[in-house]
Amino acid sequence: MTKPSSADADRLSERVRSVGEELLRSMGLLLEEIPGSPHRPTLLARRLGLSRVILSRVLGALECEDSAEALERFPGPDSLRAIVGAANDAGGIDDKVVQRASGAIDRFGDLIRDDFGTRAALSAALSARNPEMQSRLVMAGRYQVYQGMRQILGVEADTWLTSMMFMPSREDPEMLEVISIHGPLGMRRLRSDVGVHFTFGPPDRGGSADELSSGAVDLSEFYEHRAARIESHVAGGQIVYTLADERLGRNSEVDMLALSCDPRGSRRFATPERPRGGAVVFPDVPVKTLVCDVLIHEDAYAGSPPQLIVFNPGARGPANPADPSRAIDRVEASETVESLGQGLERAGLSEMPRYTDMVDRVSARFGRDPGQLRVFRLRMSYPVQGFQFVLAFDAVKRPG
Repeated sequence: MTKPSSADADRLSERVRSVGEELLRSMGLLLEEIPGSPHRPTLLARRLGLSRVILSRVLGALECEDSAEALERFPGPDSLRAIVGAANDAGGIDDKVVQRASGAIDRFGDLIRDDFGTRAALSAALSARNPEMQSRLVMAGRYQVYQGMRQILGVEADTWLTSMMFMPSREDPEMLEVISIHGPLGMRRLRSDVGVHFTFGPPDRGGSADELSSGAVDLSEFYEHRAARIESHVAGGQIVYTLADERLGRNSEVDMLALSCDPRGSRRFATPERPRGGAVVFPDVPVKTLVCDVLIHEDAYAGSPPQLIVFNPGARGPANPADPSRAIDRVEASETVESLGQGLERAGLSEMPRYTDMVDRVSARFGRDPGQLRVFRLRMSYPVQGFQFVLAFDAVKRPG
């Protein structure tokens, strides 16, 4: 495959700029000819007998100073032609203004068809120049993935919650004790013909269900919805939880959290091969919101806040963030990890009003004080199904 030359890229960039500027000027002149300028979407929609949503997009595009951003905001050529036709039918518009707008729309259509193939491809190319545009495009894409996967897998949830505590191990000074809570909140089965599952624990670790999970600690009193009825078994060294409830519909929401405590869950000190540690999250069901909390003891990290790293693992499997060969699988994400300070005072969670009470209960069960932990939180809308989300923090150096 021949790589486009920089000259070709420059010519295309200039063509995009020219088309965008002409569309901005011509559509602006057209709307100025319609009585009532400056227009509001609702009144203009009534006057022209067209969709308020489409006209709102046009008016929003006309406010853009950047021609590329305006192109991304404008509706498609057919919608723009409908506006020109309706304005012309209403009368009082100079023929030259109508012809200029029609010509600019034709150039816009040619740009999409001849240079990019689809409107989605044009939007993706435009977004590379503008972080705000890119953020909107990525969010729209994530939402589409969520909508598709919920239909394919037959399940959805409001929130995926992962909360992990990292503290020096009381059994081994070389290790960190890790307490983990994770699972879906507000989960609903959408189809009765598919199984609903989620897993717990790293793969190929081995052990029985009792060894891998601390299910004896009942968390259901902290739920907002009824507790899910589940069945579990061990496969590939992981616990596999299966939703045993067949109910469907809006009143079928359940909460389904798993708990574990591993006294030797992670290495404590940094090494050249492993300079970082942290939390790894794979949401197993399509969710609207991912919330991941990392609660870290001051003796378990080097003082810098965790960094969000996102991988598309694909056929290569779960990625080790320290492996440079997996850099090709990284996916950029605009979200940042928020520092909530020490203790649970600022760690309240609207998706689970009794979240801090639950963390207190779990901490007490394992003889730990959450007041000694710094809390870092990631919140992400529509995390992509199958992606790997890592909150990586710098490990402490070995003393001496």
